[in-house]
Amino acid sequence: MKRKSNRALICFLALLLAAAMLPLSVFSGSFTASTGISLKTTLVDNMTVKNDRLTFDVWARDGDGKKIASNVTLNGEQVNYTWDDGDKTSYTLVFSQVGENTVVISAASDGGEKTQATYHIFYQPAAVGEVIGRAVWSVEVFTIGCGYLVLPVEFPIIAGESAADGLVRLLHLNGFVGYYSGTTDSGFYLGYIADGDSARSAYNGYKKSGSPQNPKKLGICPSIPEYLQPYLESYMGFYDPEDYINNCEGYLGEFVISNGSGWMYSVNNNFPNVSFSDVYLSDGDIVRVQFTLGYGDDIGGAAALGGGNPQSGYYPVADKDALTSIIAKAGVSNLLTHIEVQNAYFAALTVAAKLDASQSAVDEAANALEDALENHDADGSGDENENTDNSESESNTGVTTPSVDSDTQTSTTLSSKATDEGTPKLPGDTKPSASQTAGTQNEEKSRQGGENLNIIIPAIIVTSLIVVLAIALLIFFGRKKASSKNSNDKGQSNRD
Repeated sequence: MKRKSNRALICFLALLLAAAMLPLSVFSGSFTASTGISLKTTLVDNMTVKNDRLTFDVWARDGDGKKIASNVTLNGEQVNYTWDDGDKTSYTLVFSQVGENTVVISAASDGGEKTQATYHIFYQPAAVGEVIGRAVWSVEVFTIGCGYLVLPVEFPIIAGESAADGLVRLLHLNGFVGYYSGTTDSGFYLGYIADGDSARSAYNGYKKSGSPQNPKKLGICPSIPEYLQPYLESYMGFYDPEDYINNCEGYLGEFVISNGSGWMYSVNNNFPNVSFSDVYLSDGDIVRVQFTLGYGDDIGGAAALGGGNPQSGYYPVADKDALTSIIAKAGVSNLLTHIEVQNAYFAALTVAAKLDASQSAVDEAANALEDALENHDADGSGDENENTDNSESESNTGVTTPSVDSDTQTSTTLSSKATDEGTPKLPGDTKPSASQTAGTQNEEKSRQGGENLNIIIPAIIVTSLIVVLAIALLIFFGRKKASSKNSNDKGQSNRD
């Protein structure tokens, strides 16, 4: 009987040892180091939307990191993808159910492994034309050394409008025009941003967006950053730094300077692989419209063209969303006459314009500007200048911040004084100002948090098994030792 008990205990210990040695994938449905499925998305659980459409991306990978098919349902109904390539899959949700909506994202590998994630999206419909939030926008020409075409600014999100509608409004309010194909409702592609007084109804096959009330020149003189030039010379079939000035001044866009040039955009540090007309913004989004010379490899957006490797590019590109947001905040703070705020602001502009700036440098610049805004000199110095006549301010800086009242757009000019030294030049003005017209990172934090949990929970299970195994071993050897001692005692007693 004792031998049977020992055998049973040995079998139990062997099973525990085998379980402890199993890979973490056995205990994790959505993330493993070697064999499990990983599922990431730009959706945020429990988010509230007021537009009836929401576009999001899904990255589904097997244990080897290879892309696999994903599946999406909205309230139990199948949702077809909007776009699918080697990197990610894009979906557009169309809401008709007011209140809570359930979105289920799932994926399965060829080996039969499956995982899914459930999100709850709350739809609160707004009337068409209603302001439903604000997004931070910027238009950047860092690749040609010209800083911002439109400085970061909070811009109203209008119910019923696509991001393409918002872009056209933004360009017109800043005095520029766009030339594009498709419509703002479908298939929108921005070919060029041009001088506001351009008389051409079409340019290189792209139609004009309209005419701004107060037209402005682009006022740029491209000077390609030195660290970017070798890449363009090596990888572009056509590259001519003088092309803009010599051949197409006033029209910046497709095939200008290089065969890899054009306009791309990111939303919350993700470059969508769908048209601007397929994107509907939510309050807090950060939209950066960026000019590329190398098919996105120079701005961190190569994967949006279906390359399949989000890390590909000429150099590492930092996440500048937080910096962009704080620059926009500084622009409406009325504190740029304070020297400490002004210095931090210009330093932030310089770092933002550096394509290969490190993440630590970007974060430090954002933190420094935020600290300056919160801890500026409280003695009121500069208040006099901040309240100077608006017309004088506008003539000096030529910048405005937009606000929207129903269907009309009005501009409010803010005063700012600046020096030129050590700051990136802005098109059409030698003095950068925070208030030139032009989200969040919760998606990435949510994805990272999910991955951390998926690693921690299996680790706890394995650790617990090892602890149980150790205790069982102690019990086993304790019993064996006690049994041996009892045998010895009996032997001694018999001899006596």
